Amino acid sequence: MESLARSSLSDQIVDLISKKIIRQELKSGEAIIETQISKELGVSRSPVRDALHMLEQIWLVERTPKGGYQVSELTMEKIQHLFETAIVLYQFAFAKAAERATPADYEALSSLMRDMEASIDVNNFELYITTVTRTAHKILEVAGNPMIARIARELMPTAERVQWASVTQLPDQLKKVVSHARRGVEHIYKQQPEEAAAAFADFAAAHIDAVMRGMETVDARKAAP
Repeated sequence: MESLARSSLSDQIVDLISKKIIRQELKSGEAIIETQISKELGVSRSPVRDALHMLEQIWLVERTPKGGYQVSELTMEKIQHLFETAIVLYQFAFAKAAERATPADYEALSSLMRDMEASIDVNNFELYITTVTRTAHKILEVAGNPMIARIARELMPTAERVQWASVTQLPDQLKKVVSHARRGVEHIYKQQPEEAAAAFADFAAAHIDAVMRGMETVDARKAAP
């Protein structure tokens, strides 16, 4: 029972830190101090250490030369690796969902799409990211492959970080991005696996394009006198 409690506590710490990284409250290169977190949360160092190790596995933090941790840099190489992995996982998931979805599943996905579209109408980035993640969970559930789902869910915090970077830098791109997600859901309804998979590829590519353009904008601002 102690190990279960410790695991649960570590998961809560992972969730807390990952949200701060995703929303850029903790910046790239910023130190993550184990003893400070332990003191702030009123917990021992063991679950904090476990949480940091888990965050390292999903690329949100990285080891420093002195053995501590810092927020990892969001490099184009990492973004490209995530994109390639997401394509493999979610093209499969969208295709399988198109084969397996029931009318109730489609109704649930349509409701999520309405929430996603509403979020961009009011530039509610928090709601947008949350709804994208909920939609991903639903697609994975309908696809029905627990191994694919487990891998995809482990990568979700990193995916949210990339999405947050794109929507906060270039929010005007969101309608184009969401149109691809809507198209994917429509192909699921029509039971068109190949088209549903292709729509997800377009959705992911649009996000990556927004991130790249956003990073270029930030770099240009930094270089400006």
